Amino acid sequence: MGEPMALSASDVVLAEGTPEQRQLAWQLNGVSWAPPMPIDTYVAREEQLSQHELCRDGRCKYWVIYLKGYPRQIIASCETTRKTVLIARDGASRKGHGYAIASVYTNPAYRRLGMAAFLLRRVQEQMDLDSDFSVLYSDIGRSYYSSLGWRVFPSYQVTLSLVGRAAPPSPTTATSSPPPSPPVPFQHSQPARTRHLKLGDLPALCEQDEAHLAQRFAALPSGGGMTHVAFSPSFAQISWQLTRAEFMAERLFGGKAVPNKGAITESGRSWLYWHHDFRERKLKVLRIVSLLDEADAAAEQQRIVDIKVLLEAALAEASAWGLTSVLVWDPDEHTTLGCKAAGNTHPEDVKIVFDERKDKSVPSFRWARGEDSRQTVWEDSFYYCWC
Repeated sequence: MGEPMALSASDVVLAEGTPEQRQLAWQLNGVSWAPPMPIDTYVAREEQLSQHELCRDGRCKYWVIYLKGYPRQIIASCETTRKTVLIARDGASRKGHGYAIASVYTNPAYRRLGMAAFLLRRVQEQMDLDSDFSVLYSDIGRSYYSSLGWRVFPSYQVTLSLVGRAAPPSPTTATSSPPPSPPVPFQHSQPARTRHLKLGDLPALCEQDEAHLAQRFAALPSGGGMTHVAFSPSFAQISWQLTRAEFMAERLFGGKAVPNKGAITESGRSWLYWHHDFRERKLKVLRIVSLLDEADAAAEQQRIVDIKVLLEAALAEASAWGLTSVLVWDPDEHTTLGCKAAGNTHPEDVKIVFDERKDKSVPSFRWARGEDSRQTVWEDSFYYCWC
């Protein structure tokens, strides 16, 4: 490939993509992001997600830069989704709006011309008009988006890998047959302590979760100069992730359903949601919720036990689908101890690794109008925030 042609701002047009331009952009980025699906299936998935409750009514915008006079010649593109957030500062909390930016892509024929940076700076101007902040998850390291104003936030995680299990079918060779189960399924030590969550369970649980998070934010102490933020764990947000998994399972595995959306303890006070990532062959925990009183010492220990049995349920679900591991983002002290307890219960079956993401899915945050973010705490930076 020869050198890319030189372009200036006067040569291109930034616009919200028309339906045709969105399709063209998906076809372009699908070359990189569609596998194991064919590109036409990937485009169908993106179209379906664009109709989801989280994205409808203008909440999700599809931005394109195209060559002036040639609207079908897509140079760069991205998506922005406006979401409800919570913000607490100086002893007062409120709802606000934050944008999640995704699918930043430059046509290979126009790379190394600064077009992605041009796109993002212009999109920043648009987002700043009706939001408090924006976030994105970098798959190209930590420096590029930092140079454009997004500050890198901690990206700690824990992986619970199933040891000695049969490898799932490779996504690049997946057929219409369901994935085979491992020869020795993972065994939950206390299966009666949890039950699976179905889709119909989630709206009421998400309402409880949202109310509990709002109470937490209202109770944050004033002083210290810190601002706390979090994305609202609404049903729309959680179910958007689940829709992705359902689409993948249906298309890759001959219409096989994904009935289990998470697990809840017998008390109904602790639960988690999960997402089947068939491309990475992981079960990703979207969010862990506990309504137990954090100030109660007995409840604190119960919280650890609850997380342990919920993670066992997640490991059993991963095993049943032939996935290799369970992934948890942003583990707090209770989750860390719950993970270790699950590993100690299954020392021959589970390997636990705590690490930090350096190059992939690196959370990055920017206040509207470029305000200083160094005194910002991103609460509950779990996988449900990912976009």
